[in-house]
Amino acid sequence: MTVVSRTHQLTEQELATLREPRRDLLNEHPDGTDRWLQDRGPFRIYERSLTVEQVDDATYRVEERTEFKLAIPVWSAIFVPLMKRALADTDRQPRSRLWWPRELIDSRATTILGVVAVISVAAGYLGVLIGQTITFAAEEFGANDADQGRTLAAIRIGIVVSVIFIRRADKVGRRPLLIGFAASSIVITALGALAPNLFTLGLTQAVARGLATGLLTLITLAVTEEVPAEVRSMTIGLVTLTTGFGGGLVVMALSLADISDGAWRLLYVLPLLFLPVILWAWRSLPETRRFDAAAVVDTSPVHVDRRRFWLLAFTAFGSTIFLSPASQLLNEYLNDELGFSAARISLFRLVINLPIALFILGAGFLADRTGRRPVGSIGIALGASASALMFYSTGLWLWISAMVGTWMLAGAYTALRSYQSELFPTKARARVGGWLDLIAVSGSAVGLLIAGELAERWGSLGPGIAVLLIGPLLVLVSVIVFYPETAKAELEDFNPGDPKVR
Repeated sequence: MTVVSRTHQLTEQELATLREPRRDLLNEHPDGTDRWLQDRGPFRIYERSLTVEQVDDATYRVEERTEFKLAIPVWSAIFVPLMKRALADTDRQPRSRLWWPRELIDSRATTILGVVAVISVAAGYLGVLIGQTITFAAEEFGANDADQGRTLAAIRIGIVVSVIFIRRADKVGRRPLLIGFAASSIVITALGALAPNLFTLGLTQAVARGLATGLLTLITLAVTEEVPAEVRSMTIGLVTLTTGFGGGLVVMALSLADISDGAWRLLYVLPLLFLPVILWAWRSLPETRRFDAAAVVDTSPVHVDRRRFWLLAFTAFGSTIFLSPASQLLNEYLNDELGFSAARISLFRLVINLPIALFILGAGFLADRTGRRPVGSIGIALGASASALMFYSTGLWLWISAMVGTWMLAGAYTALRSYQSELFPTKARARVGGWLDLIAVSGSAVGLLIAGELAERWGSLGPGIAVLLIGPLLVLVSVIVFYPETAKAELEDFNPGDPKVR
């Protein structure tokens, strides 16, 4: 329990103001004389009380004592010092802070956000593992660039497993599928450490990565369904950061691959450390409020707007046909064409990603305030162009293009990611998300095949990546021309058949 205690010298009017229930970080309700409890807000436990002593006719000495426990698992240590300072402030007007939104977030939403942010660390690790390590596995197995491209493309077939099972989240809830996907992906990923050849490695990672992809979709869905409309992109940005942190753990551990030819296998064993975390998440994670509300109404099939679906499907395919090879074959470019060691690749990846948090949070804030479309459009235009230029660059230009590409594309992802949940009814969101994942990985597979084959033909990865740039450029046009604006709108505004929730 955290305690905030302050003594004020107040006039009668100021004391009257202090006795009003708070309406900023939380909504209070009175519970006796000079005592208030949380009505709605981000705390698991909350109590505020006043001890009043009259000094003279015009002045009162007031001790204000607030006891609280945040409903933010794991990450609360980051927010407790900031919350202590905010609760001690006598200015109770709602306002945006750099670390907390103006809008009221309740304890259920903060708990869900905190737990799925932890799960997303594991998802981030599992999602990038094969792409970061395949160049070292290929060296041990004697495989070339085309073999790597074909393997990375082939593992995309594992998304079929996700599509088959993820639709169950529309019937039994988000929580069981989140935990099941996470645990299964971790165990199957670890089997990759035993792979005797590239084919077997690809087979295990096909299933594991398919489940990890579905896990990220369920995480986005849960966050989108639970948080206030005004902060959806910002909270997706927060989860994107924790996902990126998980991917960063792979990069930090990548230097282990320099120990010996087979040392890359260690990175496939490390995810087993996440299993106790997933058990804790099972015990801590509540179901989303919107799923609970939808579960008690008519269970007949819901209508999915086909125009919206195919618009997002085009975006998913057109984006990943470029982004997957640009990201997953970058290590090969650095290692094979520029002579980077595993340790140097790790350092390069870490440095270019260091400031990314500012861009993700900034993009989320702007997308919530000014709109998804402008933020997403700028991010796609600058990010994709810089990422293509990276494969023609060395020295300083390599670093500049990598930074601009990484930062801008991360901002675009943060701004546009919520569309796949916002535009579809509660009882269809997981199903639609699964099909969009399938289409996205199909684009990824096509892009990897094309990039790998063109690299073999032309002796460099750059020309193939440049050819694939047409994908995100077409997506850019579709975002500008066809996308609706969803910022600040409730999910029920786009899906009037869904029951409204508080």
